[in-house]
Amino acid sequence: MKILTLAPHKPITYAPGLISLVLFPVLCVLFFHQHKAFTQRNCIDLVMFNPSWPRLRPAEHKVSFPPDRSYIDVNLNGNPASDRSLLDFARMEIRTMLKTRNTTLGIRFHFGNKSQYWTYVNALDICYTEKALSWMAYQDYIYVVYVKPRY
Repeated sequence: MKILTLAPHKPITYAPGLISLVLFPVLCVLFFHQHKAFTQRNCIDLVMFNPSWPRLRPAEHKVSFPPDRSYIDVNLNGNPASDRSLLDFARMEIRTMLKTRNTTLGIRFHFGNKSQYWTYVNALDICYTEKALSWMAYQDYIYVVYVKPRY
């Protein structure tokens, strides 16, 4: 009589469990890939000026819009080569304006009737990458200025 002997036994495999362990992750990845779950989407915070805003502010906090500055006009008209060079010029001017903390100068982007959407997005991107804290979009313009901190 064998009381405590270890006899080799056949390993227990559960076929539906193995199939689900292998196939479900693969099917999930395929499903997510088909429904474009892995695409990266970006957005830009954008505030458009409303002409009724100055009336809603108290009298001691009223400011004029656009701010009283001498502006460098950047007229974007739809020609890709000239628009690229003008955007590079505006990037350099914004960079120098912010480095020198010039409160008398501003940059005004003007978008003509035939300007393309990529120029608008690049102008906004310039404002973000150069870390211009005070800029405002209004109608066909984007105004970029340096405002001295109040504290």
